[in-house]
Amino acid sequence: MSKATGWNTFLGVPTMNRRADKDEVGSKVSSTFIVTSDCANAKSSFDLLVALGRLTSGLCMLICGESGVGKSTLVKWLMRDLGGRRGGEGKISPAIYVEIPTAPTAIAVFEALLTALGDPRPSKGTRPTKKRRVVKMLGEQQVRLIVLDDLQHIVDRSSDRILFDASEAIKEVLIDYPVSVLCAGLADSMRVIKSNEQLSRRYMATVHIKRFNWRSVRSRRSFVRVLGAFEHTLDSYDLPELQSEEVAYRFFIATGGIMDFVSKIFLFAATIAEARRSKVIGFEIFHEAWRRAFLHSECGDAPFANDFVIGENQEEQLKRALSINLPPPRQRLRKDKAKSRLQEIGL
Repeated sequence: MSKATGWNTFLGVPTMNRRADKDEVGSKVSSTFIVTSDCANAKSSFDLLVALGRLTSGLCMLICGESGVGKSTLVKWLMRDLGGRRGGEGKISPAIYVEIPTAPTAIAVFEALLTALGDPRPSKGTRPTKKRRVVKMLGEQQVRLIVLDDLQHIVDRSSDRILFDASEAIKEVLIDYPVSVLCAGLADSMRVIKSNEQLSRRYMATVHIKRFNWRSVRSRRSFVRVLGAFEHTLDSYDLPELQSEEVAYRFFIATGGIMDFVSKIFLFAATIAEARRSKVIGFEIFHEAWRRAFLHSECGDAPFANDFVIGENQEEQLKRALSINLPPPRQRLRKDKAKSRLQEIGL
């Protein structure tokens, strides 16, 4: 059994009773963060966004990647030094974090911004009054950066169109209060930026956050480093050699290289071990965690089971693993020819 050392994690506050200890373990696992090459690239661009945004009318940066690769966690890590404080004239917020609502109307976007700014009654008032309050509070709190997470919600998945009302709300705010914007979301987020002139004219290069890929030596090494970080986080437990190629391969097949799934398996495993009052987390507990953490196995393999054979049909195993969490293909919408013709002539 090995114990990895030298990894940085954001840890919870130690507590005394057993329930608190259990919560602390979960907090440690959930907050474990590893700076990969993608994260370092994002940090370099983010530093430019913050530094140069004040010298212009604002810049826009997009962090893009598939679900579960750690975009939101990365965004919060990037914002860690931009926390609010109390100044002589009230609250100062260099940056605010906003999750785009799943059903984003203009009013919903304004209310999300007001909530992030600390407005006690974000739903009060009409659409114009909410927008005026947003702009007023942005100025009062000297906000230099607005973070818009889950930007893909502004694309209507059923009609495959940009939701004009929500995009217009963002545009109106940026016209009245020029500021830098950090966006994060799925691939559809790029369409939102291109369709919104206030975002597109400020646009910097997209930072792509990718899942780990076992076929890439560099990516595989990063994945092993991730396992090493979790090994350090759970250093009070006896664990398998997580950084060995055999164990790392099992974790890759289990998760498809998706960071959120890796964290989820460790979180479930630690919880199961605590419930059993066990200080040993072996393959049997990892198998139980893997089985319970997901609704079903998308890859068809049980990588922590005793009968799992490493290297047998490896290409097929990797192919199935890399398909984990991929969205189903969109159905092509049937076009109404008559309606399309009317749209062509402007009716």
